[in-house]
Amino acid sequence: MTSLAVVAIVAACGGSDAKNTAAAAATGDTAVRTEEGASSPVIQWTGGKISPDKNLTTVIDFNAVWCGPCQKFAPVFESVADQYAGEYRFISVDVDKCGETAEQFQVSSIPQITILRPDGSMNSAVGYMTETEFKTFLSM
Repeated sequence: MTSLAVVAIVAACGGSDAKNTAAAAATGDTAVRTEEGASSPVIQWTGGKISPDKNLTTVIDFNAVWCGPCQKFAPVFESVADQYAGEYRFISVDVDKCGETAEQFQVSSIPQITILRPDGSMNSAVGYMTETEFKTFLSM
């Protein structure tokens, strides 16, 4: 099995953006939506560590633009995020832009989906999932 070592991904992606979401601002997260006014509940992470949300389970998709399975999973992640908006906090992390965040969750292969619960406990799965598989994983 081949795995992508997320080694020496230089500094975390940074900078603030005028499109920071209200949710991100309220929790102190550094994140932006992909488009201004976008209705997607998925937060595009722009860097730094991710802390558990005190009220919602956080679902994190670690990916990269050059990763075929990541790109295939992206619409599944978006669809499930739309269906479960308000029940979970969904975050997408590009490992090439957010090395510090990838290191925080010990990402070694992508796509990696990590579920971070309010109590700080977590579990992860690696590889492409269908929508049914992803929903099953969320319920674990």
